[in-house]
Amino acid sequence: MITSFFKTSKPIHYIIFLVVLICVFVYQRIILVEYELNISNILKELGSLSILLASFFTLIFIVTKNNLTYNNSYAALYFCLFVGLIPSCLEMNSILISNFFILLSLRRIVSLKTNSNIKKKVLDASIWICLAAVFEPWAILFLGGLFMAMLLYSVAQIKNSIISLCGILAVGMLLTCYQLFTEDTFPNLKDYLPTTCFDTFAFTNTTLEVAPLLFLTIVLLGIGSFIAKRFLKNRLKTPNFLVLVLVTFIGIAIAFLSLPQGVSYFLFALAPSAIVLANFSETTRYRWLSELVMGVLLFTALLQVGLNIPLLTI
Repeated sequence: MITSFFKTSKPIHYIIFLVVLICVFVYQRIILVEYELNISNILKELGSLSILLASFFTLIFIVTKNNLTYNNSYAALYFCLFVGLIPSCLEMNSILISNFFILLSLRRIVSLKTNSNIKKKVLDASIWICLAAVFEPWAILFLGGLFMAMLLYSVAQIKNSIISLCGILAVGMLLTCYQLFTEDTFPNLKDYLPTTCFDTFAFTNTTLEVAPLLFLTIVLLGIGSFIAKRFLKNRLKTPNFLVLVLVTFIGIAIAFLSLPQGVSYFLFALAPSAIVLANFSETTRYRWLSELVMGVLLFTALLQVGLNIPLLTI
């Protein structure tokens, strides 16, 4: 059974995960497109793949360093299944880079619970989020996760809030200096502000894929389980998971705000969702339900990637 095999973390698991991520990346970025084989393209794809793998290992570091799960591989497994479920999230380099920066910020945000080096962690988190926003402006919404964490961990003093603003100003100054040096002009603020279309028919005219809807359904199942088992029991881990739930919702909100190209933006929600679902699998009394969730994700991912069968849209 899937849950039994990944119940205890082992090196072989991560070899499997790396192979899966590389295969999905190659499928989405090379096989599905008219890929022109040359040195420049190879280096670009290797760079993008390195960012994806770095994001994966950052997720593992966040989970293990902060004891967000027990000694299992469920979080890494769910992340790989989600990537296989929505492989189009790997298409845009700007999203890959921005998501990597968001994970680096999440590493600092979650560690605020230790109440040590608060100022440094707040500054680091705000800088990483602003750097992510340089590549994808909607990433600036993750500042909400930082401020929520500061409130939950009781470190939201005025001086810490000012430090987060200093991080924003620091990135703004670096961006201005870079643009003055390379283009001899000040950056246009409009280029770094999120934009969306509030057309009444934006959602009705946009084709929604089954895979993102399945992802949303499973994430809501995991969050519902969290509320029932952790929040109501007031466990010590509750603040961490409240932050993770908020970050997950921010990632999903970005995907919908970015329609009709929002499917790729689901990448922002995959890592925190993987941690939430990992806790669902390790705490649920209904082991068959965890097996069902993993089985459905695996089957759906194989349909798209393994058998090259795109899911229907609605």
